[in-house]
Amino acid sequence: MGAFTGAATAKFTPAWTYVPHSLRAQLAAKSGTLYLPARTPLFYRYRSGASVSGGILTVRFTDRVRVRQGVWRWTNKSFVWQVRPLAKTAVCANWGGAQKTLQMAGNKVYWSNGTAWRCVTDRQARAHVLAASQGGALPDAALAMVVASGLDVAGRS
Repeated sequence: MGAFTGAATAKFTPAWTYVPHSLRAQLAAKSGTLYLPARTPLFYRYRSGASVSGGILTVRFTDRVRVRQGVWRWTNKSFVWQVRPLAKTAVCANWGGAQKTLQMAGNKVYWSNGTAWRCVTDRQARAHVLAASQGGALPDAALAMVVASGLDVAGRS
């Protein structure tokens, strides 16, 4: 029984909290909403460079490896999270030319050429594409998990 208590009480840290609160507030002010992932692959963290430009939110999450206790080194592996406007008349699957559809955490996620995406509608009835694109070795299911976990964190602390 004791061996399982640690797993049962393990605390989940949402990936969006890796982006500093002050930066999240600035990004939300520029975009109106702030969709960020709740989950990323193990050890992928926000490092720097998040921006909103031309109505597109871009945030890079970079992998890191543990050198020793308390010491981590950033790697060259990363993925880019983007949130962009989608025309109300557009078909989500056509946005990136879907090659396959994955069902992740109750969300339909599309995949094509190293990019996973899904579409959401915010409280102001504006449609958005949430997308994660890789620059390396992440499989479709890993990026689909990131996209499926995306939520509006503009009002969260």
